[in-house]
Amino acid sequence: MTAPAKIFLVDDDVLAQIMVGDIVDQLGHHFSFASDGASARKVLEEKAFDLVILDRRLPDTDGLLLAPMIQAEKKASFIVLSSLDSPNDQVLGLGMGAIDYVCKPVEPVVLSARIKACLAAHRKPEETLLSVGASLQLDTSLRRLSVAGRTETLSPAETRLLVCLIRGVGQPCDRMRISMAICGREWVYGDRTIDVLISRLRRRLRGSSARIITVHGLGYSLIDEE
Repeated sequence: MTAPAKIFLVDDDVLAQIMVGDIVDQLGHHFSFASDGASARKVLEEKAFDLVILDRRLPDTDGLLLAPMIQAEKKASFIVLSSLDSPNDQVLGLGMGAIDYVCKPVEPVVLSARIKACLAAHRKPEETLLSVGASLQLDTSLRRLSVAGRTETLSPAETRLLVCLIRGVGQPCDRMRISMAICGREWVYGDRTIDVLISRLRRRLRGSSARIITVHGLGYSLIDEE
């Protein structure tokens, strides 16, 4: 049986505190919270968590500024829970390491499903070294991409996307599958997050025999032209 997870909410919204606390309790995990960035930093200095849920609009800071501290502590994962819901905000959050970006308002049942998916993904052991041909190698544990004689460090979202493409190399990956792999949620028409991340990965793969092609009307595919 899996041990209960430790979940930490950083949000000054009392209703959000009550909702998330109830969800975590129903899931059988441990819950704690802070209402501002300063208090959250003190807690994070003293305790480790399996999952942190961050609001963006804290009284004293943007919650995303806590991301480096969260990830430094045993590579903890975090979700953004925010009313800032533009595509640019979501791309920013995922680019800074969030494993999901949940927009307020959200139904408790939906947030519960997101939390369960994120915990499952974070705890699931997986192969750490993936390769395509001789020119591309990805160390998922370090998020380190070795390609065409150079090494680059990917963002968490870029890493999850590339893992999804590598595991289906030569086969088309639809947007729904990619979205679930990146952040554990269904793709919504008009969401440009995947396209932005694909563009970044294409630049990183320059000089390699592996490249990402567009499968019109469906999604994307990673192919090896070696």
